[in-house]
Amino acid sequence: MRSRRLLIAYSLLFVLLLSVSLPAVSLAQEETVVEPFEVTDPATGARPFEGQELRIANTEVVPTIAYEHLVLDPLYEDASGVTLLYENVDQNALLPLLQTMCAAQGDDYDIMFVEDGWAGALEALGCLEPLDPYYLAAPGDSHPEDFTTRAFGTIAMHNDTWYGIPTLVAVGMFAYRTDLFNDPEEQAAFQEQYGRELTVPQDWQELMEVGEFFTRPDEDLYGFNYRYGNPNNILFDYMIHFGFSRGVNFFDPDFNPLFDTEAAFDAARMFTGQDFLNLQPPGRESYQFGEVLQNFTQGRVAMYGTETWAIPLLLDPAASTVAENTAFTVIPGWRDENGELQRALLSAGPAYMINANISPERKRLAWDYLQLAHGRQFSYALAEQYGVGHRVPVLSDPELQEQYPFFPFLIEAMRGGIGRPSEPWWPEAENALGSALQEAVGGRDVEEALTEANEEVRAIVEEAGYYDEGRQYVSVEEREQFVCQKFAELNIEHEECAP
Repeated sequence: MRSRRLLIAYSLLFVLLLSVSLPAVSLAQEETVVEPFEVTDPATGARPFEGQELRIANTEVVPTIAYEHLVLDPLYEDASGVTLLYENVDQNALLPLLQTMCAAQGDDYDIMFVEDGWAGALEALGCLEPLDPYYLAAPGDSHPEDFTTRAFGTIAMHNDTWYGIPTLVAVGMFAYRTDLFNDPEEQAAFQEQYGRELTVPQDWQELMEVGEFFTRPDEDLYGFNYRYGNPNNILFDYMIHFGFSRGVNFFDPDFNPLFDTEAAFDAARMFTGQDFLNLQPPGRESYQFGEVLQNFTQGRVAMYGTETWAIPLLLDPAASTVAENTAFTVIPGWRDENGELQRALLSAGPAYMINANISPERKRLAWDYLQLAHGRQFSYALAEQYGVGHRVPVLSDPELQEQYPFFPFLIEAMRGGIGRPSEPWWPEAENALGSALQEAVGGRDVEEALTEANEEVRAIVEEAGYYDEGRQYVSVEEREQFVCQKFAELNIEHEECAP
């Protein structure tokens, strides 16, 4: 088992080094017509789909996905008798592949890996199968009420339609090396230099101080590390670790983009400024998923602003030289004019969704996989082995909390997470904003770069007809309302939904 874990862990790091930005696309929205669902030949028996194969379009762009395959796939194949056939595609190629298949009404794959920002683009092509009827016919172990309403509304649904089961819920978090922070000599040196105790940073100023303290190029040690290497990566590290806490959001209610505000400029000056960049390893301007993971696992940085998808690899001694000295906490926040600490986080992630163009029989097989492989029961095994959890009952389990003390704060983070847009044109807007941040890293004036990008995003929204149609941006609160409405329709009780 250890040799297999070692192979997966280091193969994963190699794959992550190749990850690049999401492609830019612009699609006109079309009405999606969903045919009624009827169970004409219901599957029966303990292993009703034994001997069949399930075709899955996938990407292993983040560690959690690889560890899920290590645990969940054998459990599902043993329980069902189904063989899972994955086609693992690089992240930058997966969305165009799915769009091509969907535009042709193809049935190459039964199940699709769909990031939360892609759902609108695929829904516009009539390619996503609503899950309500499958749940009502055979809920199995799906338990959609296990997720926070913020997370479920962002990842599993597009507006008011339920399409998927989350494979993970990504929220921002902060990793740090306990061997450095707990070292008496380091503590004494920090106290002498800064006049206060060495603690895990709570705000941006403390992050800079601690980062400066641990930046020692002659020892190949640096304060921290962030992703700047492609538009998708840089935009979301900026938003997750700085923008949201500063009060930045994507759009106002009328779809006016909000990246030309003083809050957006302030967060960007921090994140792209030379003082901040100097506390990171050389080559930071090109770093993507793989490089920042590798730098932390090799002990080159003291702190790592990341998301929950990194947890299993960072805790795996087969993949990280500092696994036994890695701990997690909340991200450093921004202190407002009153000195109050503000923190806000992204709530994002992929879901597996069913291709609407496959046969009814294959749709039932696909639902069987979703409700069991990514259901409640197997999620306990994944959490116990690798510290991966995104269902509230799992994260709330006393024994698991004792094993993984950071579980409680993951629940709170998922309850307050802010989801990114999932409009059909969002990947194009995302690319524009991320490219502007990259230009700022390269030395361009922050206000100039973001103001130009803001106008570019406005033009994208206008071209899509959203202003002419008076379209309204769906806020995180409205997404929660969609979830509660959906659960009411399905007779599902949820603690966050009013009775």
